Amino acid sequence: MSEDYPIKMVDPKWPAGPEHMGSKDKFWFSEPNSPEGPEWLFKFPTANTGGHWAEKIAYEIARKMRVLAPRVELAICCAADGEQRRGSITESFTSEYELYHGNQILARMDPNYDRDWKSEYNKHTIERIFAGMDLFETNSFAERCKVKLAGYFILDAVIGNVDRHHENWGILRKRIDENWKGRLAPTFDHASSLGRELLDTGRRKSRELYLRELGIEIYAKRARGAIFTAETDAHGRSPLELIRWCLQAPDYRRFFEKAFHERDFPDEAAVEKIVAKIPDDWMTPVSREFAMEFLHYNCERLREIFC
Repeated sequence: MSEDYPIKMVDPKWPAGPEHMGSKDKFWFSEPNSPEGPEWLFKFPTANTGGHWAEKIAYEIARKMRVLAPRVELAICCAADGEQRRGSITESFTSEYELYHGNQILARMDPNYDRDWKSEYNKHTIERIFAGMDLFETNSFAERCKVKLAGYFILDAVIGNVDRHHENWGILRKRIDENWKGRLAPTFDHASSLGRELLDTGRRKSRELYLRELGIEIYAKRARGAIFTAETDAHGRSPLELIRWCLQAPDYRRFFEKAFHERDFPDEAAVEKIVAKIPDDWMTPVSREFAMEFLHYNCERLREIFC
């Protein structure tokens, strides 16, 4: 029997400042006994969801696939009044770099791009995203970044991440003399994955309903991602459908094929080991079963798509 993931206890006196990006309750902190250590972002999950365990599982899946992602741990914030609130913590990955978000990149490329758009945005297309990589200094470096970015989208398809909006990707940059030096930021913010928003039971949008009657594939097909393939589309493509579409497009196929063959996909045993280490009182049996079945389904579909 594998040991559970450790739980980090966070003192409310530690916060270093609020995080203004996104809509969830979160704050930065650093441990007082580790002044040279990294800062961490504490994120509270949306009420009645499993965003905290989804973040942790997504990180462990990314590690298994060798996709660059910041470290994530389960955590509890111990409030001064004795209340304990569960969440997750994500290690800062900016260091001496500045995170230049996707919406900033795309607005720089197109003055009509609305960088402040907060919901589904039909201008947030795969074409624009990949064009943003051409801002790097050399063509060869931009090509490598496109392969890494394709790897992030393949990870999205594995975990069912539907929140790859224009503030959930970007580049890290820093000024050296009169020039900017940059690299692709690691993939981050995976809370909207693994059916974390579903209830366990019920006749509408419940894990039990998809597991016992409708089938996992119905949930996967209904998912709406935040990336569009054309500005005329009514909705973004599901994470799996986005991969299928890109493999039919000559401009993107080579990046996705290279990214796929550079990845190590988790087998059934690896998936079960990763999910099983979430403590029992953090994840119900039904949510655990759904997450494992969903991961199995997505991995098998991706193997079929690429092979």
